[in-house]
Amino acid sequence: MPRMTSLGLGTVLATALIITSACSGDGDDPNAAPPAAASSSAASSSAANLVGTWANDDGSLKLELRADGTFSEDLGDRKAAYAGQYTVKGTTLTLNDKTGVTADGTINGDSISLSGSTLKKTG
Repeated sequence: MPRMTSLGLGTVLATALIITSACSGDGDDPNAAPPAAASSSAASSSAANLVGTWANDDGSLKLELRADGTFSEDLGDRKAAYAGQYTVKGTTLTLNDKTGVTADGTINGDSISLSGSTLKKTG
């Protein structure tokens, strides 16, 4: 599969990874949100904490991670420039775009490093 090297998809992956490593619950919380559908069982309880919108400092890159394991990434003026499924394994967030492009990012506590950008959760 081709690897995405653009700032957008990579940033999304990194954000999801950061959130996963920051949340290490035991998964027995009955009030916890369901994990992303495509997440591994080891990261499932933390993957739920990645759900939401992530953005870089200037807002030119926005990544929405949904509870059903799908994502949408806005890049500049291009709404939903990339969309597809994401998975989380450990501190690695993998974005699989519907066109076959794949990008990996790293979850670093409260941020995601993706293709040279740092994303923070905005909502």
